[in-house]
Amino acid sequence: MERKPEHIFDELLVLKCQDRDTEAQGLLWKRWQPKVLKWSFDFIKDQESAYEVAQESWMSIFKGIRSLKDPSLFRFWAYRIVQRRSADWIKREQRKRAGIEEIKKSAEEVEQSADQKVDQVELMLRAIKELPESHQQLLRMFYLERTPLKAVSKILGKPEGTIKSRLFYAREQLKKKLKELNHE
Repeated sequence: MERKPEHIFDELLVLKCQDRDTEAQGLLWKRWQPKVLKWSFDFIKDQESAYEVAQESWMSIFKGIRSLKDPSLFRFWAYRIVQRRSADWIKREQRKRAGIEEIKKSAEEVEQSADQKVDQVELMLRAIKELPESHQQLLRMFYLERTPLKAVSKILGKPEGTIKSRLFYAREQLKKKLKELNHE
């Protein structure tokens, strides 16, 4: 098989790159950058990201060029590097998207939970407002203001047992109202 002059020149550039010739690296980059960029774009389908992947590929190419045993295989070797860098980029993007979706999902769940809690609080307040004033006052003092039974007893001027009994009936009335409101 006849070798073309351009292939021979590429092989010579690879050999010089293996000897760390920076001028040869510049020439190799200049000759192959359009192909490397096209290959990365073929995988990624985004020009800006393809340029980033091409740059990463070139860093890998120049870092590992000394390990290339047969300079005539440069094209295939470089293509595999671009392919791997593109696959790495795609995996990173997929992980990023998955993370973003996870955050969105969590935020939606928190929002739904908060909405449900707000609905429950509104329902509770509505039910309390429909109770007699004495029950409202007792529930508010004991649960919302966290006033101890003894203090409630002194404030209302009633025995502690009476306060306990009224609190029990107020809770029972509240349960009934909540059931009614839940079935509306």
